[in-house]
Amino acid sequence: MKKARTLAEALNVFDPEKVLATETELKDWFVQRPQSPLKEILVLLQTATTPQRLLFTGHRGAGKSSELAMLASQLEDRFFIVNFSIKRVADLTDLTYVDVVLTLAAEVFRQASDKGVTVNQTLLEDVQRWFAEEVLEQVSATEKGGEAGVSLAPFIVKLEGRLRTEASTRTTVRLRVEHQLSDLVEKLNLMIEEVKRVTKQPVLVILEDLDKVDLARAKDLFCGHAASLTAPSCSIIYTFPIALRRDNEYPQMRQNFTEMYPLPNIAITHRDGTDDDQGLKSLERILHNRIEEALLEPSAGMALARSSGGLPRELITLGRRACLFALQTGAEAIGSEAVEKAVLRRRMDYEILLSSRQLELLKAVRKTKRVENDEAHRDLLHNLSALEYHNGEGVWYDVHPVVQPLVSVDT
Repeated sequence: MKKARTLAEALNVFDPEKVLATETELKDWFVQRPQSPLKEILVLLQTATTPQRLLFTGHRGAGKSSELAMLASQLEDRFFIVNFSIKRVADLTDLTYVDVVLTLAAEVFRQASDKGVTVNQTLLEDVQRWFAEEVLEQVSATEKGGEAGVSLAPFIVKLEGRLRTEASTRTTVRLRVEHQLSDLVEKLNLMIEEVKRVTKQPVLVILEDLDKVDLARAKDLFCGHAASLTAPSCSIIYTFPIALRRDNEYPQMRQNFTEMYPLPNIAITHRDGTDDDQGLKSLERILHNRIEEALLEPSAGMALARSSGGLPRELITLGRRACLFALQTGAEAIGSEAVEKAVLRRRMDYEILLSSRQLELLKAVRKTKRVENDEAHRDLLHNLSALEYHNGEGVWYDVHPVVQPLVSVDT
């Protein structure tokens, strides 16, 4: 993809909602990072002869979606890949294990149809009939299926739309499906085996954004209903909240899955506070892959890298805000002053968010490089005011650089 040549173009290139998805985007914008588990996951999935159920964790904004997109691109010749975000098809604030299994099944059916996989017609009609009778009673007769060659895609799109937007529909569907979940999983597994037979490829589901649900809900999913999440007979990768790794019930959650892979933040310093040059260069490369060097003063690029805390999404967000401030002044490049304003705006978010008690806890994190195994510290990890790092020196924690001025450490 072409690099931005003006600040106006840069503003649109710095889009924190943009997920690298196409081959061109990955080729031009993806930055290989230190300590990424991508290679190990590749080897495991390519070598294992049985379905793998994996957890993929990291801070929100750490770049998990881009890493998973790269993983999918490297496995697309070996697997039939179903990659989707749960927040696109369900309400994260009102999510249950039934929603997860149902939407997972729906996406397998829909993407098999979209990609032109010609499955056994009797199975296809049986799946459509089950969804029509048990899930969407009020769909039109043409959507209920029963005709040769009918597509599942419009049917599933309607289902997902209603589940996402209609609370009453979600409640009704859950009650129906929960009592027949084993039937749904059975039909899903029959479809998985049929896709494997037709394509000569095993199925890999990559289900993103479960790490964004609140911690209590995530714990209920991964601890209380792990058996349901791992019931599909294919390899699955679920994103997982990093804060739950410090929950006392994490060992129980972990044992239900084959492996758990953390994606570390890109370290900007070593544990002793000295610069991590490799990490800082990686962050600057993320910026320069998107815009011409003339649009970013060297000091401003380094300031953005340091202020991001090693979170690519935070880096892009700050870059966009700095770009906007630079445009307002008529500047031709992003300078240090624009970055300072962007950082100040972000810090104001935390000033409003963090309580006095949380600031005291963050002061201790800043001094000790540790977080305690309790709910209060898990909340700090979840809201990104405390960040986890490891780059060959073990694991340590620090306060987000944007927040650090709010935390006075006694000398």
